[in-house]
Amino acid sequence: MATVGIKGLRMALIDPKTGKVIAGEDGFSENGIFDARGRVAQGLSEANITGIAPSVTKVWGNDILQDQSVGKSQPSVAASFNNLPHEILEKALGEESDGKGGYLDNASGVLPHIAMDLISSDLAGNEIHYCFYDGNMTQGDKNLQTSNEHQSRVADALTYNPLAGSNGHMMKTYYAADEGFIDKNLIDEIFPGASDTTDTTPAGGSGSQTSDSGDGKSA
Repeated sequence: MATVGIKGLRMALIDPKTGKVIAGEDGFSENGIFDARGRVAQGLSEANITGIAPSVTKVWGNDILQDQSVGKSQPSVAASFNNLPHEILEKALGEESDGKGGYLDNASGVLPHIAMDLISSDLAGNEIHYCFYDGNMTQGDKNLQTSNEHQSRVADALTYNPLAGSNGHMMKTYYAADEGFIDKNLIDEIFPGASDTTDTTPAGGSGSQTSDSGDGKSA
């Protein structure tokens, strides 16, 4: 089906031992979820999901095509944030704060675990959620260039590589137009353990963003 634009993204740090959302100071926000909808982080300009289709290997024998071996999908997401808050970026990358404004690069080889919900819509305006149970995020290169009469901006280019959830699957798609859809059910499955509070202000950050408690359907 056709999709229209990007309505935003929600993501949270996941404890790999418990599979639960990390909330509070160690997480992205009080309830653990960073809600980048509306004007938060000045939005995303792109979220390119690749590798959704599984690989297919043709099996030939006796000069004819006998069978096809179907592998598992290997999705990844290339997302571009216009202005991701630095405290969210550094936590997503697993970089350590020195408490004085500096962040050490992640030299451990261990990346934080992140659950993600990418939100688009159908032609009628009903939300479509492309959700990932778990995964790791890495940052792209920074190509800094001089400004002239125009600003030379470099967006936050991040790549998200999903991992399998506890059910063995990496991706689940929710359609708000589908009968029975309730956003809370999505939250409970993709962001398990997120607290009841709707405050998704970045932990330690400024400003506020309240998550939408609606069902995502168009009026």
